[in-house]
Amino acid sequence: NQYGLPVEKVKCVFAGHNSKTDTSTARSKDYSSKNILFVGIDWERKGGPDLVDAFSIVQKEYPDATLTIVGARPKIENPRIRVIGQVPLDALNAIYASADIFCMPTYLEPFGIAFLEAMQARLPIVGSQVGAIPDFIQDGWNGWLVEPGDIQGIANALIKLLANPELCRQMGERSLGLVQERYSWDAVGEKLQNHINGVLHD
Repeated sequence: NQYGLPVEKVKCVFAGHNSKTDTSTARSKDYSSKNILFVGIDWERKGGPDLVDAFSIVQKEYPDATLTIVGARPKIENPRIRVIGQVPLDALNAIYASADIFCMPTYLEPFGIAFLEAMQARLPIVGSQVGAIPDFIQDGWNGWLVEPGDIQGIANALIKLLANPELCRQMGERSLGLVQERYSWDAVGEKLQNHINGVLHD
């Protein structure tokens, strides 16, 4: 509608990511360390303060849980929250591999590459029902979707995952399968090639 194109001229080929997470290493994790990961620079827009508030609720049930914040550098006084700030991509891959759950309750997200990176690392996801996120996070299948600003909803989703490492493993496997099938550059390139070849041969 925005570009005045007929629907038959539009083809969705999704998008890829540049993560190099070692999926064979990630397979051996048991999802019992209770490490929640946030990756994002725009702290407010990506729902960072809401996650910190939700984590305070989570701590009442799981005082040994941890939250790792990468990208942003908010000032937080909680010994169970580690603020790392920006890191090189190679270091980020290792951080994804050491996490058990990825959570970014963003308010506005045109796409969300960090979610794909987390999925590549076999992580279950807690994300918001905005932008493209519902396209790759299927509620109750490979993670949980919450409304932006729903702090209790974020906490409830995290508690469900922390209570069930086996569910984390299952959701993480589904995340990896989906990102490999649909959101790798190889998959995107194949879809582009097939579509272009189909048009050329018509």
